[in-house]
Amino acid sequence: MIDPDVIAKLVVGHGLILDTVRLEKGHMRLETAFTYPDGSQVDVFVADEGPLIPMRRLTDFGNTSAWLLDLQVKPWLSSKRKQLLEQALASLGVRQNGGALDLEIPGPEALMDGVVRLSQACIRMADLHYTRRSSLTPPMGETLEDIFNDSELVYESDPDFTGRFGKPVKVDYCVHGARKTSLVMAIATGNASVAHAKANEVLRVWYDLDMPERTEARVSIFDDSVDVYREEDLARLRDFSDLLPLSDRRGIRDLLAA
Repeated sequence: MIDPDVIAKLVVGHGLILDTVRLEKGHMRLETAFTYPDGSQVDVFVADEGPLIPMRRLTDFGNTSAWLLDLQVKPWLSSKRKQLLEQALASLGVRQNGGALDLEIPGPEALMDGVVRLSQACIRMADLHYTRRSSLTPPMGETLEDIFNDSELVYESDPDFTGRFGKPVKVDYCVHGARKTSLVMAIATGNASVAHAKANEVLRVWYDLDMPERTEARVSIFDDSVDVYREEDLARLRDFSDLLPLSDRRGIRDLLAA
C-alpha cells in the first residue's frame, strides 16, 4: 500500500511536482509542471497494486492516448506514428501497456527520475498530434495556399496565438490583408463522423481565441466537394467565424485581402 506521507517526502522541494492527491483506489496522482501541447498538465500516477507490493510502477493510466483520441489521432493505425512512438519510448525506458504508458522503477529513491522520464514520454507521444496537421496539405492545403499566393497575400502556416488562460492555441493559417489580419481554420474530410469531430475542434479553437484582446478576424473554410457536414455544426461555426466553402475562391480572396 502506498503511503501518501512517503510520497510527499520524496517530492518535497521539487518544482516539477505541483500537487499530490491520493485517489479512491489508493493510487497517487502527481500533477507535474510538464504540459501537453494544449497547455494542460501532465499527470503521472504511482500505481497501488496491493498491500504487499512495494512502489514499482508509474503510469499515465491512458491519459495521453485519450488526449490524442480527442484530436482524432490514433498512433497505432499509422506505421510511421507507431515507429516514432516506439523509438521515443525506448529511449526513455517506457513501455506501452494497452493504451497506458508505464515505467517500472527500482524503488522509492528513483521516483523523481521516473516521473521526469514518464512525463517526457507523455509529451513525446502527445507531439504525434503534429503529424495530423500534415493531412491538411494536398489537396486542401495546396488549394488554400494557391489562393493566398495568387492574391499575393502574406501568410504563416501553423502559428500559435495566446488564448484563454494564457494557453497557446494553434491555427492553420494567419493571413495578413490590407487592413486586417485573419486567422484561418480549414476542414477537409470525406467522412461524416470525422467532419463532425473536426468542426467541434475548430469551434474549440475559436472559443479559446474569443477574447477582447484578440482583434484578428476568424475564418473557417470547409471542403464543400463532399456533402458530409451537419448543418448545426456549420451554424455554430458561423456564430464564431466567417464561414466559406473552399469552392468560393473569390470570396476567400476578397475576405482575406480586405
